[in-house]
Amino acid sequence: MHFKLKNDIDKQNIIDYLEKLPDKVYDVDIRLHKENRTIGQNKLYWLWLNCVSAETGNDKDTLHEYFKTKFLPFEEKEVFDSVVPIFPTTTKLNTAEFTAYLNKIQIFCNCELGIVLPNPEDYIWAEFYEQYHNYI
Repeated sequence: MHFKLKNDIDKQNIIDYLEKLPDKVYDVDIRLHKENRTIGQNKLYWLWLNCVSAETGNDKDTLHEYFKTKFLPFEEKEVFDSVVPIFPTTTKLNTAEFTAYLNKIQIFCNCELGIVLPNPEDYIWAEFYEQYHNYI
């Protein structure tokens, strides 16, 4: 059973549920909820990829795969007799993880490619957005 605990009513519902369980051994995990990346973060990411694509000639979907392999941790799983890297999807990143991912891309593009990727609060944002938003 999965519960989302947001308020005292949710807490009471969980307690009521637990009290009705038969006497057995259970595993219960409680962890702090973290929101998935926001729509705004995702739009910013793809706008940045449009810019990098336009400036380098690389396809934005290929850039997406490149940045995932460069900046996201991966798992290694054995399949038959081979070890295969399994990269996470960006859709499963929470807001903090996605922010860290965006920061790494921004620094890389600035330092390694000489491409400035502004944030919406930066003074050059309007010009940047106007130039690259039609690539989406």
